[in-house]
Amino acid sequence: MDAKTDMNMEKRMSTKSCPVPTPEQKRFMEIRETVEKTMLDTIYKAIDDAAMEMADKVRSAGIDIPPTERDYFIFAAQQVLFVRLCGGDPDTLEDGDPEIGERIVRNGQHIIDHYWRGKSAQTSDGASR
Repeated sequence: MDAKTDMNMEKRMSTKSCPVPTPEQKRFMEIRETVEKTMLDTIYKAIDDAAMEMADKVRSAGIDIPPTERDYFIFAAQQVLFVRLCGGDPDTLEDGDPEIGERIVRNGQHIIDHYWRGKSAQTSDGASR
Protein backbone atom coordinates (compact mmCIF):
# COMPACT_ATOMS: atom_id res chain seq x y z
CA MET A 1 0.00 0.00 0.00
CA ASP A 2 1.44 3.38 -0.95
CA ALA A 3 1.48 6.47 1.31
CA LYS A 4 -1.43 8.15 -0.53
CA THR A 5 -3.67 5.06 -0.21
CA ASP A 6 -2.71 4.71 3.43
CA MET A 7 -3.56 8.38 4.10
CA ASN A 8 -6.95 8.07 2.36
CA MET A 9 -7.79 4.93 4.35
CA GLU A 10 -6.83 6.63 7.61
CA LYS A 11 -8.99 9.64 6.71
CA ARG A 12 -12.00 7.38 5.95
CA MET A 13 -11.53 5.44 9.16
CA SER A 14 -11.28 8.58 11.31
CA THR A 15 -14.34 10.24 9.80
CA LYS A 16 -17.26 9.76 12.15
CA SER A 17 -19.86 11.66 10.18
CA CYS A 18 -22.09 10.41 7.42
CA PRO A 19 -21.76 11.89 3.96
CA VAL A 20 -24.07 14.81 3.24
CA PRO A 21 -27.10 13.49 1.32
CA THR A 22 -27.77 14.77 -2.15
CA PRO A 23 -30.93 16.88 -2.63
CA GLU A 24 -32.60 13.84 -4.20
CA GLN A 25 -31.62 11.59 -1.29
CA LYS A 26 -32.82 14.23 1.20
CA ARG A 27 -36.19 14.52 -0.55
CA PHE A 28 -36.49 10.71 -0.64
CA MET A 29 -35.87 10.54 3.12
CA GLU A 30 -38.43 13.31 3.77
CA ILE A 31 -41.06 11.44 1.73
CA ARG A 32 -40.31 8.17 3.50
CA GLU A 33 -40.50 9.79 6.95
CA THR A 34 -43.85 11.40 6.11
CA VAL A 35 -45.29 8.13 4.82
CA GLU A 36 -43.93 6.25 7.85
CA LYS A 37 -45.50 8.76 10.27
CA THR A 38 -48.87 8.44 8.52
CA MET A 39 -48.62 4.63 8.66
CA LEU A 40 -47.75 4.65 12.38
CA ASP A 41 -50.56 7.11 13.15
CA THR A 42 -52.95 4.70 11.38
CA ILE A 43 -51.64 1.77 13.43
CA TYR A 44 -51.95 3.68 16.72
CA LYS A 45 -55.51 4.72 15.84
CA ALA A 46 -56.44 1.14 14.89
CA ILE A 47 -55.15 -0.11 18.24
CA ASP A 48 -57.07 2.57 20.15
CA ASP A 49 -60.21 1.84 18.07
CA ALA A 50 -59.93 -1.89 18.80
CA ALA A 51 -59.68 -1.27 22.55
CA MET A 52 -62.67 1.09 22.48
CA GLU A 53 -64.71 -1.32 20.35
CA MET A 54 -63.92 -4.15 22.75
CA ALA A 55 -65.01 -2.07 25.75
CA ASP A 56 -68.23 -1.00 23.98
CA LYS A 57 -69.12 -4.56 22.92
CA VAL A 58 -68.40 -6.03 26.36
CA ARG A 59 -70.50 -3.31 27.99
CA SER A 60 -73.33 -3.74 25.44
CA ALA A 61 -73.32 -7.50 25.99
CA GLY A 62 -73.72 -6.95 29.72
CA ILE A 63 -70.60 -8.97 30.44
CA ASP A 64 -69.15 -8.26 33.87
CA ILE A 65 -65.53 -8.89 32.88
CA PRO A 66 -63.09 -6.04 32.33
CA PRO A 67 -62.58 -5.56 28.58
CA THR A 68 -59.31 -6.38 26.89
CA GLU A 69 -56.99 -3.44 27.28
CA ARG A 70 -55.04 -1.51 24.67
CA ASP A 71 -51.73 -3.25 25.52
CA TYR A 72 -53.20 -6.60 24.43
CA PHE A 73 -53.89 -5.19 20.95
CA ILE A 74 -50.40 -3.68 20.80
CA PHE A 75 -48.95 -7.10 21.64
CA ALA A 76 -51.19 -8.83 19.07
CA ALA A 77 -49.98 -6.44 16.35
CA GLN A 78 -46.35 -6.82 17.44
CA GLN A 79 -46.55 -10.61 17.31
CA VAL A 80 -48.13 -10.70 13.86
CA LEU A 81 -45.62 -8.19 12.49
CA PHE A 82 -42.69 -10.08 14.04
CA VAL A 83 -43.81 -13.36 12.47
CA ARG A 84 -44.37 -11.68 9.10
CA LEU A 85 -40.93 -10.04 9.23
CA CYS A 86 -39.47 -13.50 9.80
CA GLY A 87 -41.36 -14.89 6.80
CA GLY A 88 -43.71 -16.97 8.93
CA ASP A 89 -47.45 -17.50 8.92
CA PRO A 90 -49.07 -15.28 11.60
CA ASP A 91 -52.06 -17.64 11.87
CA THR A 92 -50.02 -20.77 12.65
CA LEU A 93 -46.71 -19.15 13.76
CA GLU A 94 -44.96 -21.67 11.49
CA ASP A 95 -42.33 -21.39 8.78
CA GLY A 96 -40.45 -18.33 10.06
CA ASP A 97 -36.71 -17.89 9.57
CA PRO A 98 -35.08 -18.24 13.01
CA GLU A 99 -32.01 -16.25 11.95
CA ILE A 100 -34.12 -13.23 11.02
CA GLY A 101 -36.01 -13.65 14.30
CA GLU A 102 -32.76 -13.69 16.24
CA ARG A 103 -31.57 -10.51 14.50
CA ILE A 104 -34.83 -8.76 15.40
CA VAL A 105 -34.55 -9.92 19.01
CA ARG A 106 -30.92 -8.70 19.15
CA ASN A 107 -32.05 -5.34 17.78
CA GLY A 108 -34.64 -5.16 20.56
CA GLN A 109 -31.98 -6.07 23.11
CA HIS A 110 -29.75 -3.32 21.71
CA ILE A 111 -32.56 -0.78 22.24
CA ILE A 112 -33.00 -1.97 25.83
CA ASP A 113 -29.28 -1.87 26.57
CA HIS A 114 -28.39 1.35 24.77
CA TYR A 115 -31.43 3.56 25.35
CA TRP A 116 -33.12 2.18 28.48
CA ARG A 117 -30.28 0.79 30.60
CA GLY A 118 -27.40 2.83 29.28
CA LYS A 119 -24.30 1.89 27.37
CA SER A 120 -22.79 -0.11 30.22
CA ALA A 121 -25.71 -2.54 30.43
CA GLN A 122 -25.05 -5.93 31.91
CA THR A 123 -26.64 -9.31 31.41
CA SER A 124 -28.38 -11.10 34.25
CA ASP A 125 -25.14 -12.98 35.01
CA GLY A 126 -23.25 -9.67 35.39
CA ALA A 127 -21.30 -9.85 32.12
CA SER A 128 -21.00 -6.67 30.12
CA ARG A 129 -22.48 -6.59 26.67
